[in-house]
Order: sequence, then C-alpha cells, then structure tokens
Amino acid sequence: MMKFSQQQSGFTLAEIIIVITIISFVTIISLPFYRNLNFNLSLSGQTKELASDLRQAQQLAVTEQINYQVIIDQEHNSYAIINTQTLKKIKEKKLKNQITILAINGLINNTVEFNATGAAISPGNIILTNPNLRQATIEIKPSGYVKIGN
Repeated sequence: MMKFSQQQSGFTLAEIIIVITIISFVTIISLPFYRNLNFNLSLSGQTKELASDLRQAQQLAVTEQINYQVIIDQEHNSYAIINTQTLKKIKEKKLKNQITILAINGLINNTVEFNATGAAISPGNIILTNPNLRQATIEIKPSGYVKIGN
C-alpha cells in the first residue's frame, strides 16, 4: 500500500495578500515619478521638434532663396512656417502634452524670419515649460544657428 502525504504546495491566502499589497505600494509610490518623467520627455520632444521646424524654415529659405518665417502664437500654444513671398503656410503645429510657450524674447512680433543666406532677421529665444515648471530654451542666433539649451 502507498501512503499519500498530506503536505500542500502553493501559496496561502496571506502570502498572496502580502504580495498584492507590496505591488500596490510600489505602484502608488512610482506613479508621480513616472508622471514627472513623462512630462520631462514630452518637453524634450516638443523642444526638439520646434527646433527642427525652425531649421526646416531656415533650409527652405536657403534652398528657395526666399525669406521664411516661423510665427509663434503664444496664446494658442502653436506656431506656423510661412513662405513670405506667397504667404502660404507650409506647416502648422500645436504643442501638445501640456507643454506651453512660457516666453518669447528678442523676436520681432514673435516671429523668427530667415533670409536667403539662412541668417535670422532678429535673434532671440523661445522658452517652453511643462507642468513641473521645468524649462527648455531654444536660442536663435543672428547667424541663424538654432541651439537647444536648458
């Protein structure tokens, strides 16, 4: 005759509840960090995208030998690339993910204009911010160089 052992394998209800509690606690603690990380990544992404669009306008000006403008609309949190000869909008973009245009300094009429040599008509900078109040600055130099800073 064979004897069967009555040992049970597996987890008890108490062990399962403890594991679920620990996972819940870690999740609750990590949510603010994840949210901050998400806002910071969005700020970085939107800053790079705006800088890229400024460089695109500059390249169009050089290639087509026509002035191009990037008009910043701080009130609507957006910008547009415009051909100054035809007044046609090449691109229009609204910032997303709670990223806002905090300040525009040095630019005439909130406009970055590039001439046929790629130089900026008026140098200045654009400051973007996120809900964590972290800021990123895009500087437009007289030569047309577009630089991202913090």
